Amino acid sequence: MKKIVISSFFIILLSSLLFSKNLTLHDYDNPSASHILDVEIPSDNQNLLIVSGMLGGIEFYDISNPQVLNHLDNLQLTGGGGGGQGGGTKPNCIIAYSEYAYVTTNRGLGVINIANLNNPQYLGIVTGTNNYILENLDISEYNNLLAVAAHEDGVFIYDLSNPSSPSYLTTIETENSWTVTFDENILYIADEQTLKMYLINDGFSYLSSIEMGNAIKDVVINNNVLYVAVGSDGVVAYKIEPDFNISLIDSYNTSAMANRLAPLGVEFDHKVAVSDWDDVEVLESNFDDNIELVGYKNTTRRTMAIAVKNNYIYSAEWNSVQIFEYGEIDGPDLDLSTYELNYPYVENGQFYTMSLNVENNGNQVLNIIDAYTTNNEFSYSVLNNLSPGESQTVDIIYNANSNNSSGSYRIFSNDNDESEVICETNGNIDGANIGDIAPDFDLDIIANDSGSFQLSDYIGKVVVLVFFAPN
Repeated sequence: MKKIVISSFFIILLSSLLFSKNLTLHDYDNPSASHILDVEIPSDNQNLLIVSGMLGGIEFYDISNPQVLNHLDNLQLTGGGGGGQGGGTKPNCIIAYSEYAYVTTNRGLGVINIANLNNPQYLGIVTGTNNYILENLDISEYNNLLAVAAHEDGVFIYDLSNPSSPSYLTTIETENSWTVTFDENILYIADEQTLKMYLINDGFSYLSSIEMGNAIKDVVINNNVLYVAVGSDGVVAYKIEPDFNISLIDSYNTSAMANRLAPLGVEFDHKVAVSDWDDVEVLESNFDDNIELVGYKNTTRRTMAIAVKNNYIYSAEWNSVQIFEYGEIDGPDLDLSTYELNYPYVENGQFYTMSLNVENNGNQVLNIIDAYTTNNEFSYSVLNNLSPGESQTVDIIYNANSNNSSGSYRIFSNDNDESEVICETNGNIDGANIGDIAPDFDLDIIANDSGSFQLSDYIGKVVVLVFFAPN
């Protein structure tokens, strides 16, 4: 009998540990910057967090306490030289080192003096860069170089001997470069679906390339493991062995779209954080033949980029910033499959059911204190307590009685870091509803092609509209 009891306890404990997804929420901020596209923690100043928003400017935070977002300043890219390249400058990607930060914008490559973090100074646009669509960038402290991805125009290389005024050196030709990464004397270039590698030695010598199955979004190296984010195909890991012999370890299909990567600190070997559009994931490679999901938190707020300080993960979302800590979760941890339910149009007097999954990713029982909808046009099924690793589907029924019905489904529980979670519910909204017939339109193609786009030419196909413009 004693052996049976011990064996049962061991199985329950092991099951609990396997289900834990190891991400705890610490802080949240909704800054002035919005349409956030990038986040940066400089390698030489791990107490600084920089958030770049296409609208609202650039935010600076003190993260000397890694669990707290201590806001320092907001910088608008107006004035400060650059030949009149002031108002209307929209930041994109950003990188920083020492007393300077470099940012790609709709008007070219910008330079910011960050010596005084309570009053950073925008110095303007680097001469000759204002006619290009610029994307991601990286700094080589090893070679004192700056590389900037410029899509079809290649990768621009600058000398940073005078960091306030980068000096153009050369251009590496590409088909469509999205991101660049330095690793000592190697430059990695994501050129559409091809990862190209160049040796830096009195110039740039082509070494080799790897073909991916999808467009490359980001590249990082963590302790001789090369991680590549490939959008809807997830993340691929490669082992870098002596003599630059690169071999495939494994691939992992993340839940949404792997966009940006950041390796965890050196004590967290072979782990990388992934901004995956609607969630943050932590993946681990065993340096042999496997990638495993070891951390997960559903944000559903369009996580665009990610930065890491040791085991603290800073999630840059469309309109917000959150801090998660990677580490074993002692208590319960509630996650929703979605934080917004948008119903198709429903005739008054009729009903429509949508569902969401509630999951306990912690190590103790999740006790549901209360769960209800705030609008009586939405009814719901009962949510029960959940054991570690257990999930339950909750049906939310929209009983149409009027137009523009909105509300929320709210859960109160014993989750230590999120005692209340909210899922918005929207029915018969004013405007376009899911399932409505899309109106035909004809628009000029202004980037990556020419001519016009007629929606009716694509009947029967999936069409994704991305509401961005390069200028």
